Amino acid sequence: MECKVIHTRISLSQRYGVTTNAIKSWYSPAGVIPPRKKGGYFNNEDVERLDFFYLATRFCRLTFKEYENKVLPMGGLANYVLHAIEMSLKDFLLNPEYVDQNNIVVKDILRRLERDAAYQSSGFRARSAA
Repeated sequence: MECKVIHTRISLSQRYGVTTNAIKSWYSPAGVIPPRKKGGYFNNEDVERLDFFYLATRFCRLTFKEYENKVLPMGGLANYVLHAIEMSLKDFLLNPEYVDQNNIVVKDILRRLERDAAYQSSGFRARSAA
Protein backbone atom coordinates (compact mmCIF):
# COMPACT_ATOMS: atom_id res chain seq x y z
CA MET A 1 0.00 0.00 0.00
CA GLU A 2 1.36 3.38 -1.01
CA CYS A 3 1.43 6.17 1.54
CA LYS A 4 0.23 9.53 0.27
CA VAL A 5 2.39 12.44 1.38
CA ILE A 6 0.82 15.85 1.77
CA HIS A 7 3.12 18.69 0.76
CA THR A 8 3.16 22.34 1.76
CA ARG A 9 5.51 24.99 0.42
CA ILE A 10 7.76 24.39 3.45
CA SER A 11 7.90 20.62 2.97
CA LEU A 12 8.60 21.09 -0.75
CA SER A 13 11.39 23.56 -0.04
CA GLN A 14 12.96 20.96 2.26
CA ARG A 15 12.43 18.24 -0.37
CA TYR A 16 14.28 20.23 -3.04
CA GLY A 17 16.81 21.89 -0.75
CA VAL A 18 15.79 25.44 -1.66
CA THR A 19 14.09 28.33 0.11
CA THR A 20 10.33 28.84 0.13
CA ASN A 21 10.85 31.97 -2.00
CA ALA A 22 12.67 29.85 -4.58
CA ILE A 23 9.69 27.48 -4.68
CA LYS A 24 7.44 30.48 -5.39
CA SER A 25 9.59 31.37 -8.40
CA TRP A 26 9.16 27.82 -9.76
CA TYR A 27 5.35 27.99 -10.00
CA SER A 28 5.09 29.74 -13.35
CA PRO A 29 7.76 27.86 -15.35
CA ALA A 30 6.63 24.53 -13.88
CA GLY A 31 2.97 25.25 -14.64
CA VAL A 32 1.86 25.01 -11.02
CA ILE A 33 -1.05 26.86 -9.46
CA PRO A 34 -0.20 27.27 -5.77
CA PRO A 35 -2.72 26.63 -3.01
CA ARG A 36 -4.91 29.67 -2.41
CA LYS A 37 -4.68 29.49 1.34
CA LYS A 38 -1.48 30.22 3.26
CA GLY A 39 -0.17 26.88 4.50
CA GLY A 40 -2.31 25.07 1.90
CA TYR A 41 -1.46 21.73 0.36
CA PHE A 42 -0.25 20.94 -3.14
CA ASN A 43 -2.03 18.25 -5.14
CA ASN A 44 -0.15 15.25 -6.55
CA GLU A 45 -0.07 16.63 -10.11
CA ASP A 46 1.56 19.87 -8.95
CA VAL A 47 4.17 17.98 -6.93
CA GLU A 48 4.92 15.87 -10.00
CA ARG A 49 5.30 19.00 -12.14
CA LEU A 50 7.66 20.50 -9.54
CA ASP A 51 9.61 17.23 -9.39
CA PHE A 52 10.16 17.29 -13.16
CA PHE A 53 11.11 20.97 -13.02
CA TYR A 54 13.59 20.18 -10.25
CA LEU A 55 15.14 17.36 -12.29
CA ALA A 56 15.42 19.57 -15.36
CA THR A 57 17.10 22.43 -13.52
CA ARG A 58 19.28 20.32 -11.23
CA PHE A 59 20.39 17.37 -13.34
CA CYS A 60 19.79 18.54 -16.92
CA ARG A 61 21.13 21.96 -15.92
CA LEU A 62 18.41 23.88 -17.72
CA THR A 63 17.45 27.45 -16.86
CA PHE A 64 13.86 28.43 -16.14
CA LYS A 65 13.54 29.93 -19.64
CA GLU A 66 15.06 26.85 -21.28
CA TYR A 67 12.53 24.70 -19.43
CA GLU A 68 9.67 26.86 -20.67
CA ASN A 69 11.02 27.15 -24.23
CA LYS A 70 12.43 23.65 -24.79
CA VAL A 71 10.95 21.10 -22.39
CA LEU A 72 7.30 22.15 -22.26
CA PRO A 73 6.84 22.51 -26.05
CA MET A 74 8.35 19.03 -26.52
CA GLY A 75 5.67 17.55 -24.29
CA GLY A 76 7.63 17.18 -21.07
CA LEU A 77 10.92 16.12 -19.58
CA ALA A 78 10.72 12.54 -20.85
CA ASN A 79 10.55 13.72 -24.48
CA TYR A 80 13.27 16.31 -23.91
CA VAL A 81 15.67 13.75 -22.40
CA LEU A 82 14.90 11.31 -25.21
CA HIS A 83 15.68 13.97 -27.82
CA ALA A 84 18.56 15.88 -26.17
CA ILE A 85 20.41 13.08 -24.35
CA GLU A 86 19.13 10.25 -26.54
CA MET A 87 17.98 7.94 -23.77
CA SER A 88 14.73 7.29 -21.99
CA LEU A 89 13.96 9.21 -18.82
CA LYS A 90 14.15 5.97 -16.83
CA ASP A 91 17.61 5.16 -18.20
CA PHE A 92 18.70 8.74 -17.50
CA LEU A 93 17.52 8.48 -13.88
CA LEU A 94 19.17 5.08 -13.41
CA ASN A 95 22.53 6.34 -14.68
CA PRO A 96 24.74 7.61 -11.80
CA GLU A 97 26.77 9.57 -14.34
CA TYR A 98 23.80 11.95 -14.74
CA VAL A 99 21.89 11.95 -11.45
CA ASP A 100 22.39 11.35 -7.74
CA GLN A 101 20.95 7.89 -7.10
CA ASN A 102 20.19 8.71 -3.46
CA ASN A 103 18.13 11.79 -4.25
CA ILE A 104 14.56 11.41 -2.93
CA VAL A 105 13.04 13.10 -6.00
CA VAL A 106 14.89 10.74 -8.34
CA LYS A 107 13.67 7.75 -6.31
CA ASP A 108 10.08 9.03 -6.32
CA ILE A 109 10.03 9.62 -10.07
CA LEU A 110 11.53 6.18 -10.72
CA ARG A 111 8.80 4.71 -8.51
CA ARG A 112 6.14 6.60 -10.50
CA LEU A 113 7.63 5.41 -13.80
CA GLU A 114 7.60 1.80 -12.55
CA ARG A 115 3.99 2.14 -11.40
CA ASP A 116 2.96 3.68 -14.73
CA ALA A 117 4.76 0.93 -16.68
CA ALA A 118 3.05 -1.74 -14.57
CA TYR A 119 -0.32 -0.11 -15.20
CA GLN A 120 0.31 0.10 -18.96
CA SER A 121 1.35 -3.56 -19.16
CA SER A 122 -1.46 -4.83 -16.97
CA GLY A 123 -3.57 -5.61 -19.99
CA PHE A 124 -6.11 -2.89 -19.20
CA ARG A 125 -7.62 -1.60 -22.39
CA ALA A 126 -10.35 0.96 -22.71
CA ARG A 127 -13.32 -0.22 -24.69
CA SER A 128 -13.58 1.41 -28.07
CA ALA A 129 -16.90 2.67 -29.30
CA ALA A 130 -17.62 0.52 -32.33
